[in-house]
Amino acid sequence: MASSARFSLVYRHIGREYLLSFLVAFFFFFFIFFINQILLIAQRILLKQVDYLAVLQLVMLSIPQFLLYTFPFSSLTASSMVIGDLSGNNEILAIRSSGISLKHVFIPIIVISLGFSLVTFFTADKALPWSTKKYRELYTELMRDLPTLELRANSTNTIADTVMVNKEVEGNTVHDIVLFETSSARQGQILSAPKAEVSLYDLQSFIYQLKLDDPLILKSESQSGWALSKAESAQFFLNFSGQIASIASALPSQLSVNELRQNIQTHKLALDEEKKRYEEKIRQAELSLAELVEQSKMDSLVPVSRIAELQLELERLEAQKPINFYYQYYRAELHKKFALSAACFMLVFLTFSLSFFRVKHGRLIGFGLSMLVAVLYWYLLFFAQMQIFSISVTPAFLIWSPNLIMFISGLLLLLHARRL
Repeated sequence: MASSARFSLVYRHIGREYLLSFLVAFFFFFFIFFINQILLIAQRILLKQVDYLAVLQLVMLSIPQFLLYTFPFSSLTASSMVIGDLSGNNEILAIRSSGISLKHVFIPIIVISLGFSLVTFFTADKALPWSTKKYRELYTELMRDLPTLELRANSTNTIADTVMVNKEVEGNTVHDIVLFETSSARQGQILSAPKAEVSLYDLQSFIYQLKLDDPLILKSESQSGWALSKAESAQFFLNFSGQIASIASALPSQLSVNELRQNIQTHKLALDEEKKRYEEKIRQAELSLAELVEQSKMDSLVPVSRIAELQLELERLEAQKPINFYYQYYRAELHKKFALSAACFMLVFLTFSLSFFRVKHGRLIGFGLSMLVAVLYWYLLFFAQMQIFSISVTPAFLIWSPNLIMFISGLLLLLHARRL
């Protein structure tokens, strides 16, 4: 009974300290991850005098996408701070001197971190898809009420690949307007008019119409230089839909596990079709090469260079195995939901070896060490994501590799520290 009471006391003490440290770390990473999003929303929405309640709703709905990283890093930092503080106050020494194994120090941290793993997975699978849907609905509704095109005297507006410059503005009438095209298809085209009337053409697609009076069109011709055209009137359309969609659309990382699996199955079918075509090309190339080799045995006039060309073509085909971009992307995002959730539990093992070093490092040193580990984990995960499109192996191996590297490193350090 006395032993159980001692363990219970240790569990409560370590658990309480771990939760308090987690709160401190959580708010630190909360600020780091959320400040850019808040500033982005403020720049795009607040400057257009939108209701503050709607802005607050947008901020709250954008929170779940950052919690996926906040929970793992906070769990790691809290564990490092707690163990550092226990070592700095000689509590680790006191626990070991009383005959209590250090595994009883680790147990409450492991149990609570597993709880954070479940919360992280719930955030990734349920809260994030729901908040993303609500965010898109609210943002689209706000954009319909906002002045998407703000007409001001002596100003410049950039709409997709079009740059509009104007002078005086009287209501919906713009004077001395010049439109520059920057797209590759119409690069170098310049349209100018002494006067133009702006009107909303399609509210659903965010398209505005310009009715130009006496327009001049100066267009670059690749061979003959420049061409000048003139008309009594013209219509020009400004399309804002691309700018809205880039913010209001859901990314694969914002889908639920079931939605990701459905997309994976769809793109797997497309990949299977692509593999069939690829295998057919390989088979045709091998047959052509075999036929040509047989002909060369019977006919010396068959060019050797043609055989070499077919061999090179076959090698090129074998080296370029089909990789479906979306199939890899969706699978990577699916495994990332599980990997980030498991990171809450797996990263804390890196901190357990600190208990065996006779150095009074304290909370501050523990916090600094956890920052280094968090940055390294972030880099490894980012590097793994960049490789999923260039390597044909399963994305699960790449996405889980940072977790496995950190977890195995933690176990090895723990085993090494116990021998000191």
